[in-house]
Amino acid sequence: MSYGAAGGGSRRSSREVLDSNSQTPLLESSSESPSLSTSPDVKIDIPLTQELEQELVFPDEPLKTVFSFLFLIFGFLVTTFSLALTHERVPDYDPLPDIVLDNTTYHQWGLKASEIIIILSIVLAFITVILHTHRMIVIRRVFFILGLLYMYRGLTMFVTVLPISDKNYECAPKLNHTITFLELISRVATIVSGGGLSMNGKQIYCGDFIFSGHTMVLMMTFFVVREYSPRTKKFLVFHMLSLVLSVTGVSMLLVSRGHYSIDCLVAYWVTSRVWWTYHTMANTKHLQLSGSHNHMDNIWWWYVFRYAESNVPGEVPRRYSLPLPKRMREGVTRWRARWGGGAGHHRLEETEE
Repeated sequence: MSYGAAGGGSRRSSREVLDSNSQTPLLESSSESPSLSTSPDVKIDIPLTQELEQELVFPDEPLKTVFSFLFLIFGFLVTTFSLALTHERVPDYDPLPDIVLDNTTYHQWGLKASEIIIILSIVLAFITVILHTHRMIVIRRVFFILGLLYMYRGLTMFVTVLPISDKNYECAPKLNHTITFLELISRVATIVSGGGLSMNGKQIYCGDFIFSGHTMVLMMTFFVVREYSPRTKKFLVFHMLSLVLSVTGVSMLLVSRGHYSIDCLVAYWVTSRVWWTYHTMANTKHLQLSGSHNHMDNIWWWYVFRYAESNVPGEVPRRYSLPLPKRMREGVTRWRARWGGGAGHHRLEETEE
């Protein structure tokens, strides 16, 4: 009896539970829950797999690369015109106190050594870019960032002119009158013909201190190598070589009194921040959209950046190929397939370790 009563009670309780559940559904309908229907969408950036990266199309867009090159030329001209004018305003008094320069031994040959290291670093960066499969995108980015840096440098060296840091450096004599347009163009032509280097005897105008163009180029070459060469253990030596060259080049620049320490520090800070800002925005799609969520659109060159990166679908993969016409690449592929003992492939893709 007790079992039967208990069973009946359990049956009654189960019916009540079912009835109560039928009256209060577990999930409310969208009409009964307006808060759920009006909730904003949440977007989550998921890293692309290697298969998805291969399916994405990264267009070369050579016209944009040409525009970036013209922007680089414009920025370099801004710097050269600024130097041609700043030369007349260099103060004629002793170098400023500098904690590094005042406590290191002066070596005049250090400037030439620094510029030789710059050439070697440029060669490493050039090899990295030219072997990259998406070299047009990389070249476009490098041109644009360099153009920005040259424009910033032309502005900073013009607004604040420091005395010469090396008393032994021979500068061209100043004019005793207001510089004319033809004299200005002549100076610009002399600076451009020397590429901004002193080792060829064309850098005879002084005053280009804040900030250091030598340090800017050295840091740019290292950033290019680190960002666009394979990040595997096999290429760690390549990265370290580029870093050592950059640091050594800056050190040689300082021991030769080619720049003040503040010039090199500002050059590192500006170059690294522009580089990191550009690539962070390039790899993050919602930073390419204008809106209250994105304060990056307050940067004056943001709209130019968005135009340059509009058709790049995501982070540029680290893939490499020979810079040859398509038929020649196919011939290399067939040759490797025949003599390499397997399916030849002209593209050298990075595998993370």
